[in-house]
Amino acid sequence: MKNKFRKWTDVYKFTLQQVFKKKGFKVVTVLVAFGIFAVAVLLNILSAKPEKDVEPSSIEKVYVLDESGFTETDYSAYLQAVDDIRFKHINFENVSNLSKQQAIEKYEENPENNLFVVVTAKDEAFEMEGILLEESSISKKEAQSLLEVMIGAFNTNKIMQVGLTQEELAMVMTPIVTLYSEVGEDTSIVVVLLKTLAPMLFSLLLYFMLLLHGLTISREVSTEKTSKLVETLITKVHPYALITGKVLAVSSAAVIQVLVWFFALLTGVFGGNAIARSVYPEYQNSVIAIIKMLRESMGEMAFSIPALILAFIIFCVGFLFFCFLAGLAGSMVSKSEDAASIQNLFQLPVVVSWLTCYIATIQEKDNILEVARYIPFTAPFSAPIDLILGKMGLINGLISAGVLILFSIGVIILSAKIYKGLILYSGQKINLRTIIDTLKN
Repeated sequence: MKNKFRKWTDVYKFTLQQVFKKKGFKVVTVLVAFGIFAVAVLLNILSAKPEKDVEPSSIEKVYVLDESGFTETDYSAYLQAVDDIRFKHINFENVSNLSKQQAIEKYEENPENNLFVVVTAKDEAFEMEGILLEESSISKKEAQSLLEVMIGAFNTNKIMQVGLTQEELAMVMTPIVTLYSEVGEDTSIVVVLLKTLAPMLFSLLLYFMLLLHGLTISREVSTEKTSKLVETLITKVHPYALITGKVLAVSSAAVIQVLVWFFALLTGVFGGNAIARSVYPEYQNSVIAIIKMLRESMGEMAFSIPALILAFIIFCVGFLFFCFLAGLAGSMVSKSEDAASIQNLFQLPVVVSWLTCYIATIQEKDNILEVARYIPFTAPFSAPIDLILGKMGLINGLISAGVLILFSIGVIILSAKIYKGLILYSGQKINLRTIIDTLKN
């Protein structure tokens, strides 16, 4: 067995050099890394900029014609009580002793920074109407914001008409907040969102990596097989070494590419934080603060160094497992025009595995996700992020990694046997019967 893997390093080095020499690989890696870094720095700087202070509204006076039938509402007192900086300077004048036409005429005498409001009783509701003249400098948005506050004051006044005390009124106006949680469950909104979104985003990243690089691997393995080069290669290198070297090379290039992007992200986050703090000393990076909070609320294993290392190992081994599956698909190609249809064999388990973990995460099917950690097809999509979030122990993570390694070796052996056995069928149509006969022989 050892001799069958001899010279796999030569295949690995040659294939890796060919991947790195490709102009498209270099351009995509550098441009995406630069984009991630620039966005991370820019978001830090923009989020560090303090929000503008709330400025008082340009509205100076409001004429109120109240035809609701209730006692006059004291809007000024209400605005002082809620301490609304935008509107508490406004002077409210009640013109209920005038007709609507007379009130409008009074308003027309000085409309520039003033507003006219009419409150009327309809069949089963009350209507509050704001009237602006064309020469008024008040915007519709500003008037609408004031009306929303005045509605709150009017509703409070209605309840007070019933004769409630201040304490009873406070109880009536207190909103009801509903909350559901299981015993021992963390109800922090940030933690809940992270537990839901992080697995989906992680599985989505791995899904696109596999689709992009899996096709490359399948094409790399099938290229020599569908040409006359295979006759020379097979006398120099065993199929075990050939497939192992090629798959490891393309997989390494993909992982290196992702690591470059991840390093660009970290550099952008911490570098942008340093730049933002130099301009705004009181700024606190929300990402760093969230990580600290998560470690406190989710346990010591969350975002711990051992968990991160093991999660990265499982991610790499899981990615490698699917890459070997892509190599298996490529080894079944006997003629170049069949490459596209054979590659669907690789894409099908990727799509099904991703959708299984993705839907289980959305629907919070924890029992399915617990089983998925130990199935080689679904483990790469669930185990790494569960380790990072502290939902999975290190021992369970090692078991998951062991399962992936064993199945990866099995796929290498299977791919090599099919690759070697189908050489004599080059250019012929391959079916399942042919593959089974090849494995038996």
